[in-house]
Amino acid sequence: MPIKTDPCSVGRGWITPDTPVVAGAWGTWTFTYEVGVYGYDERARLKIASRFASDWGRPQFTDPRAPNYTTVRLESRCPTAVASLAFEPRGQVRPWFKCLVASVADGSLYPGDRIHITLGDTSGGSPGSRAQTFREKGCEWRFFVDPFGTELYEVLDASPVMDVVGGGLHRLVAVAPTTVRAGESFDALVKAEDVWGNPCERFDGEIVLTAGGGPLHGLPPAVRFKSGDVAVARLAGLRLSGESRIAAAHGEHRVESNLVRALAAGEAKTWWGDLHGQTRATVGTGTIEEYFAFGRDVALLDMMCHQANDFQVTEAEWQRLRTEIDRFHADGRCVIFVGYEWSGMTPGGGDRNVMFRGDVASLHRSSHAEVDDMTDAATDCFPVTELFAQFRGRDDVMLIPHIGGRYADIVGFHDPALEPLVEIYSDWGRFEWLLEDALRGGYRVGVVANSDGHKGRPGASHPGASQFGAYGGLTCVLADALTRDAVFAALKARRCYGVTAAQRIHVELAVNGLPMGAEGRAHGLVRITGRVAGTGPVERVDVFRGLELLRTVSPYTPGSFEGSRRYRIAWAGSRVRGRDRLTTWDGSLEISDGRLETAEPFAMENPEKGITARTERRLEWVSNTTGDDDGVDITVSAPDSAVLRFRTPVIALDVPLAELADGATRTFPAGGVDLRAFMRRLPARDLTRELALDVTDATPPRGACAAYWIRVTQEDGAQAWTSPVYLDVE
Repeated sequence: MPIKTDPCSVGRGWITPDTPVVAGAWGTWTFTYEVGVYGYDERARLKIASRFASDWGRPQFTDPRAPNYTTVRLESRCPTAVASLAFEPRGQVRPWFKCLVASVADGSLYPGDRIHITLGDTSGGSPGSRAQTFREKGCEWRFFVDPFGTELYEVLDASPVMDVVGGGLHRLVAVAPTTVRAGESFDALVKAEDVWGNPCERFDGEIVLTAGGGPLHGLPPAVRFKSGDVAVARLAGLRLSGESRIAAAHGEHRVESNLVRALAAGEAKTWWGDLHGQTRATVGTGTIEEYFAFGRDVALLDMMCHQANDFQVTEAEWQRLRTEIDRFHADGRCVIFVGYEWSGMTPGGGDRNVMFRGDVASLHRSSHAEVDDMTDAATDCFPVTELFAQFRGRDDVMLIPHIGGRYADIVGFHDPALEPLVEIYSDWGRFEWLLEDALRGGYRVGVVANSDGHKGRPGASHPGASQFGAYGGLTCVLADALTRDAVFAALKARRCYGVTAAQRIHVELAVNGLPMGAEGRAHGLVRITGRVAGTGPVERVDVFRGLELLRTVSPYTPGSFEGSRRYRIAWAGSRVRGRDRLTTWDGSLEISDGRLETAEPFAMENPEKGITARTERRLEWVSNTTGDDDGVDITVSAPDSAVLRFRTPVIALDVPLAELADGATRTFPAGGVDLRAFMRRLPARDLTRELALDVTDATPPRGACAAYWIRVTQEDGAQAWTSPVYLDVE
């Protein structure tokens, strides 16, 4: 028989202070639990849980001088009772995994007794506890109480909540469409972000705007933000006839937007979206309403899809999603697709995003693992072959294999009619190997990148300080109109490409005149043409035929490296394909002769990672990768005979500077899933943002299907991958 769960019986809890906290700030908070009339039995435990996606500093209990030191104190009528603390990373049912656990011993607690847990106790010199790094209205700490010591926990009706808000200015961001129709009005966006990628709420100042290129009609001279407001401004009613960028400046902070270009007659329009993310409806944070509002108004997305884990989606949440989609979807402004994540275990197929063209959308779960209502259990589909059978013959639904906690096995499970795309990049990392699996299997798939964000920030999904290793990506779709039908048809036709870090790199590709994603026939020579307009200097464009690298096109000549003393020392990859892919690269670099003049982190999105110590000859860092790149950029004053001594838990190397003199990248494989270190000399200047491509394949394999695609890499590490063009070579 269930126990009484009213506050009088099981007790109550609160947090002090409960005022808004700036994301990522250091502070001290005290949780208090007051025992109810049941009392609290000896050996009983109290759990205070945060959501899986929360990245509040991990509590520790042994070093009072170190960050996140946490203590417990009893206020009790029992003189012998004592309490102890532990942290359980998977201490309750998903999504309430992360649990502070207070255990009572040597006595029982009486009604009215209190347990006080101080998170970030500074009395011994600790700087406090580091708050969650992302904005959230109503961030909840859920109290699970077990007064009888049975390990059966009840949730307090009024668990404490607080608001987490954006901080001060760290960087400016300007975002615009990559293509517009000449003379037609369009919107752009400028915002101020804090160090964790949140729109600022503690910034007071003016941002000056100018056109960085051709004239941009309707651009205001400045926008002003006031502390307490969300620092995002929509720039409406802009017009352009050529091409331009939006430049934004505030003091020493300066940024340029992506290139905006007016289309020529007959060119397809580019639209940007994030088709994969979650909210507190399942394992993420924030509401569905906040999710769609952020993507539309803070990230300037043209299209979105909400992908909640199927085994956690109740019928009520499914209907709530449908209602919110109806509210936010508007052809011509922001297209919202109905969808969910089929979250079957990898041995049964692995993660697939299910996306519907219209409103005829049915929920077929992989299981009812966290759904108590079993009335529709007969509609479940597992393994994924049952889902294939359920949707077979429908042209209004597609499945997109991806890599999340579970990874999609497309070698063992693939339906070419339903799976036209693969997602190879997200907050979880970079997974180019999924595309390689498809090409190796002879599949004809396109490429997308999304966030798979759990923090309610579609289109601007900073990884924060949790197990997510990368800044989420975007999908660019080439379609004539911003409607569900047009965008869905373009995705089915593979007229799309993916980018990392939400950078709107513009990419064009044609193979023998055929557009991205197309199929055709070839007789003899194959010509691959294209154009890249980066959001930063372009390092290279790699041209592939299937798994074979045909050519690397770079803006640099041997003269680009003359006199340069800049070098990149970097590493990448993951341990395994599955959930435990995160790889630790904490290490050091030492130069045998000369000195290190400057050192900066490369592609390390987590502010808590990076360079931790530096002398004239040695660097130390904290880093991990989940398929993505990390590294350091250094400037040296040293002879060519000097040796770079690279030491990490993954690989140790001694590389003479002379081996890097020509600017070519030296790669050192380290096992795992594309684990590797790589080093190169950087050019003296890196200002080339646009690059044209014209490559001929003189020997395409006859009697085979050749898949031609390109990968763009910028100097800042951002990348783009096109969907291939598939040619049957005769």
